[in-house]
Amino acid sequence: MLLWKLLRKNIVIGQLLGYWVATLLGLTIVLFSIQFYYDIQGIFSSEKGVFGRDFLVISKKVSVLNTLKVGSTDFDKKEMEQLQSQSFVKRMSGFTVASYQVYASAQLNNDKKFGTLLFFESVPDEYLDIENDEWHWQQGMDFVPIVLPKSYLTLYNFGFAPGQGLPQLSDKTISMLTLKIEISGKKHGVFKSRIVGFTDRINSILVPQSFMDWANAEYGTGVTPSSRVIIEPHNLTDPAIGKYFSNHNYDIANDKATAGEASSFLRTLIFIVMGIGIIITLLALGLMLLSINLLIQKNHTKIENLSLLGYSTRSIALPYQGLVIILNIFVLAMALGIVSWLHKYYARSFQSMMPEVENFNWSFIAWGLGIITLLTLINIIWIGLKVRDIRK
Repeated sequence: MLLWKLLRKNIVIGQLLGYWVATLLGLTIVLFSIQFYYDIQGIFSSEKGVFGRDFLVISKKVSVLNTLKVGSTDFDKKEMEQLQSQSFVKRMSGFTVASYQVYASAQLNNDKKFGTLLFFESVPDEYLDIENDEWHWQQGMDFVPIVLPKSYLTLYNFGFAPGQGLPQLSDKTISMLTLKIEISGKKHGVFKSRIVGFTDRINSILVPQSFMDWANAEYGTGVTPSSRVIIEPHNLTDPAIGKYFSNHNYDIANDKATAGEASSFLRTLIFIVMGIGIIITLLALGLMLLSINLLIQKNHTKIENLSLLGYSTRSIALPYQGLVIILNIFVLAMALGIVSWLHKYYARSFQSMMPEVENFNWSFIAWGLGIITLLTLINIIWIGLKVRDIRK
């Protein structure tokens, strides 16, 4: 206590306040960037996140030559193998296309009947976002389940139905509607059917792969080449994806490449902000070291006299070191409080779009403790060295 009373007189409050504010600002930016990065990582890795696990549906671009029936938009074996070998591809499969004609009809409650030609495609079940016990088929069954894109129902309700005097249908209502499916090819077949689910992932009318393989052999003209391919990438944000597809003149459905570019930009932005926070923190550290150096120099004579009286380097340096420790504890406490408040604020704002943000990641506290401990140790060592140099 006596040493503190002797050595505190030359302390400049403005310098300490400057260090406190700068360190608080830098540490808050760093910790907030870390917390936000953890939130975004959860979104990237989530199967339902905005930028999370997703699938790419690709096709070749249609040109005038294809209109004149010159060239093909199908993927041949070599192209499939080349695509499979790309580093960003985790797994992939071609679409199986029906090689027969399909006509669907339904009877409404008002005895009004309507029907239309359809097309069927299929992909392996692991590429679908459908969980329904009815989504299966085996030989001998006369019921064929269908999965429909949600966009098709929207087009029917707001485009087709009003102009044809047909009722608008909800997803639950249309799922209760029994369809009659007539297949024409090498021979004729009739099946019952119903829409058992809707998908946002694939823009096509889907039937189980088992039914498609059987029906192509039974009614169709054989196996048709795949004109579309579904891919699960290792990382949707991989810039190699957009580059490869652009070089090979492939189209990506649902603009997934743009989502990947956006998420990649977001990650880069987080690291830039984090870098700014680190720079501010380092500048604050430099300011503190400079302030401590000036303070020790002002107390040069007092430190020499205390040394002659038998006080050790450790005991002389302890008041300055204690001051740094107290300041850094307050900085850490306030930075953690600010980051916690900011997280709650943006978690409420993004709740509907990114529900993963609600999961608070407490690991940023460990980062805060680590950073402030490092700053404190640097200051303590610096103070000890400066006091020792004067005592010599």
